[in-house]
Amino acid sequence: MVTIQTDPLAVRTSRKSCWLDAFVTHQASEYFTTFLTEFLVMASQLITYKLAAHQLGKSGFAEYALARRTVSLLFPVPVLGLSVGLPRYIGFANGRGDQGGAARYYGAALWCIGGAALCCFLAMNLFAKTFAYLLFGNAGYSYLAFPLSLIVVALCIHTVVCGYFRGHMDMNRANLLQFVNLALVPILSFLVIGSSLSRTLTSIGVISTLVSVVGLLKTPFRAIALNNLKEAGELVRYGIQRVPGDFVLMALFTLPATFVAHLKGVQEAGFVAFGISVVSMIGSVFAPVGLVLLPKATTMLARGAHRELKQHVRLILEVTLAISLAIILAIEIWIPHLILLYLGPGFEQIVPVVRTLAFGALPYSLYLVLRNLVDAHHEYGVTAAILTGGLVVFLTASFSVNRLSGDPSLTLFLSAFLLALCTIATLSGWECRRILRS
Repeated sequence: MVTIQTDPLAVRTSRKSCWLDAFVTHQASEYFTTFLTEFLVMASQLITYKLAAHQLGKSGFAEYALARRTVSLLFPVPVLGLSVGLPRYIGFANGRGDQGGAARYYGAALWCIGGAALCCFLAMNLFAKTFAYLLFGNAGYSYLAFPLSLIVVALCIHTVVCGYFRGHMDMNRANLLQFVNLALVPILSFLVIGSSLSRTLTSIGVISTLVSVVGLLKTPFRAIALNNLKEAGELVRYGIQRVPGDFVLMALFTLPATFVAHLKGVQEAGFVAFGISVVSMIGSVFAPVGLVLLPKATTMLARGAHRELKQHVRLILEVTLAISLAIILAIEIWIPHLILLYLGPGFEQIVPVVRTLAFGALPYSLYLVLRNLVDAHHEYGVTAAILTGGLVVFLTASFSVNRLSGDPSLTLFLSAFLLALCTIATLSGWECRRILRS
């Protein structure tokens, strides 16, 4: 009898190869279409700014830019953190095979976000002059309260519908809705009605609302009538705990330039702010990963598929590591030419600042991927605690630098920021390792 012996290494390699093939065929398309959609949304934003400058002039362009920033500031309030919470809980219910639970969570989200959006709409219009004075510095802009409130309502409906599709891993519909509302509608509104800012914003709000309602009709919206009070409490509790983390991250990316402004001057602070913006832009390349990874990880955790999830996360981290290192290497080599091309001559002092801060893009990108697994596993705001840890490290390091050195160099403050980014990446990595081993 002839005994056939199989090389264990060959078996492991074959299994890994088969799993990679399955990942590419069944899952890579989800990430590719999501990345493509987010890229188109980003490109649309650049185009709309260009159209605003061309059709509205300098003053109209400034008003449009401020209006966009106002929407970005107000929109998270009525959403209540459920852009993360809804797909997480739907994915968890699906992983347990509880379709009724998924419907109840969706109905609860409709109640929560719908009620908060209505309150926001009424407040903005009833106190239009106060709203205009606080956010535009002039009560004369009260006429923008109505179109901006329409956009906020449209984004709220859009968020809950996209959250439903993402929770069920129906990424094609989620990405289509994202593309139409956030990329196509603003450009069309400017091209058709671009001569008036108020009318253009109203058009964006009305059309986006109609598109979102059409998407809503493709979902079991009648679940709003179910007994979902318990699910509403879970969603709100989960979402609100993550809101402080957003403010902590904002502080972490703002305070370095603020400290430098006080100690070194506005010019060097501006250089630091630009360098941090580069880190943020590199990180934004990996932000779309969370749109797929969060609901997918939640479903796998609910099924108990820890080994499959571990392989999935490991591959994503390897890709993130390779791409971020390639981007950092390109910046280190070509940043002098890019600065000259983008800003023109006279900005050579920015080059060493950007080169130093660019290394922070690696831990920040890893954090942006890892935080989705943490949010998928924990009901409590662990990511907010991780970010707080990073902020504490930055503040401690900055305070120590300032006390120990009478005239601290700019590099020391940049190093404190890099240390904070490494802290949030390390803490996220430790927590993810603990989750996958549990």
